[in-house]
Amino acid sequence: MVSKIQKKLCSDCKARFDVDWSELEEGDAISCPECNLEYVVVRDRKGSLKLVESKEFDLSDDDDSDGFDDDESEYDYDSD
Repeated sequence: MVSKIQKKLCSDCKARFDVDWSELEEGDAISCPECNLEYVVVRDRKGSLKLVESKEFDLSDDDDSDGFDDDESEYDYDSD
């Protein structure tokens, strides 16, 4: 397999690092070697692979970050 290496410019620290596309699949994550900002491999509308910051790529359907389901209470009180 032919290596497809490209340079990536980190959007946070502006460091340049190599991305070997021949070793990446959709859903894989890589980090900037300088600042550890995580990028996720996604497919764009044309079907091409690209990197997006993991904080921009959120699989959840809401911003509920408390770890509880919407129908669960954060506190479990007995009502005696």
